[in-house]
Amino acid sequence: MRKPADYTLYKYRYVLSYFCIAVILVAVLWIGALYTPGGLREQEIKSVSQASMLSRQTLEPSMVVNLPYYLLQRLSIFVFGVSEFSIKLPSIALGTLTMLGIFMLIRAWFKPNVAVISTIVLATSTHFLFQAQDGTPGITFSAVAVWLMVAGMYVTRGKHFHTFWKVLGGVLMSVALYLPMGVYLDLIIIIVALVHPHIRAIIKRLPKKKLLIALLVGLAAMAPLVYALILEPKVIGKVLLGLPSDFVHLKTNALLSSLSLFGFAATDSAADGLLRPAYAMPLTAIALLGFCRLLATHYTARSYVTILMSLVMVPLALLNYNNQYVIFVLMVIAVATGFDFLIRYWYRLFPCNPYARVAGLLPLSVLVSGLIYISVNQYFNGYTYNPAVVRAYNSDLSLVNAQLQRQKSMTLLADVGEIPIYNLAAHYNKSLTVATELNPEATQAVATRAARRKIPKEWQLESIITNARAQNGDRLYVYKKLP
Repeated sequence: MRKPADYTLYKYRYVLSYFCIAVILVAVLWIGALYTPGGLREQEIKSVSQASMLSRQTLEPSMVVNLPYYLLQRLSIFVFGVSEFSIKLPSIALGTLTMLGIFMLIRAWFKPNVAVISTIVLATSTHFLFQAQDGTPGITFSAVAVWLMVAGMYVTRGKHFHTFWKVLGGVLMSVALYLPMGVYLDLIIIIVALVHPHIRAIIKRLPKKKLLIALLVGLAAMAPLVYALILEPKVIGKVLLGLPSDFVHLKTNALLSSLSLFGFAATDSAADGLLRPAYAMPLTAIALLGFCRLLATHYTARSYVTILMSLVMVPLALLNYNNQYVIFVLMVIAVATGFDFLIRYWYRLFPCNPYARVAGLLPLSVLVSGLIYISVNQYFNGYTYNPAVVRAYNSDLSLVNAQLQRQKSMTLLADVGEIPIYNLAAHYNKSLTVATELNPEATQAVATRAARRKIPKEWQLESIITNARAQNGDRLYVYKKLP
């Protein structure tokens, strides 16, 4: 009789399991990104407008902030045109890379079961799903932070591809400087490398030539940032340091930020389109457990990183309402440590009893399943049916693109505030003409909801293009000039 180990399928059971889990997570991420919330919020429209202005002629010093993301977004628009998909594609891609980095990082620190559980829970959390579909630079910080730690881990552990990981680390440290609060990531990495005894000893043994290559590549990537800081040091420096615009309402910002991240319900009108709370209470409890464990094992490098990041990032996230995305990296480390402690503690209680060890998997499975259900349900239902959140998203661009497929050419009458995004769409699609005033020689036009009052009374309304919302569902008006 053949043993299970003799079968090829059995030998690759872990690889196949990882592959299936990865497919499921990527599917959830892409489905959530493409169909939920189903539109663009104001910050996304500002982001794509910023990306569209990148050129040698119009480049200003302030544009270096989040420059790597804007370059990706501009490339996406150049390849796929102006649509919700092209605007969100850089965030979706960075979200996928972040998910992979989370698994690699946790897999190197803990056992495979902890890596699988933590990655699934974190990748399906409400805040991560939001970041991964939001066409703004927020996801860039999480991606850079996670892969910085991955690169640092492989450099210090003596794995293969030393030069690759050193160069990648140098590039990421340079990229981090372009991001708000990214400079703190670099400082934390440098402090840990200088203070932690084990890491310091490893770095001393590294070949100086390879470190020099990584340093030179990193310095080359910093050139545009250095030039911009020379021209406008105060304005750009304040944004990059993550400081609030004013220090008058610090108490209010701290309260709103804490409730927004970990509270039971939203405390504002959700006009920014962000569903609250960002993290479910059970997930927060596991993160607190993990953080306490990290404090107890403060001699490890990941404890050093977590403690330093907590001392810097948490105050910045609480004092500046727009900095909440920096908490996700801390949640990654804390949640993974929390799950590792729970599994290890149960195994220590029953070191030799296989039935008890297996039985411990049942409540853990219930906990993990509950966390996934709560987060996924909150995301898909909240961003679909929460009136305050839904109103922050605009699906008019998709409706315009759909109407363009029905007509060979189209004149779009838009309001002044709508012009930038539609002008950008017209730049990549010559069939679209955008105007704020109706051409007297025109015979047919499509007006937005805000601009339909500019259509003369003698024009005939042919059809109304609507979305699926109960309020303000009439978005585009198709008119034809009477003979």
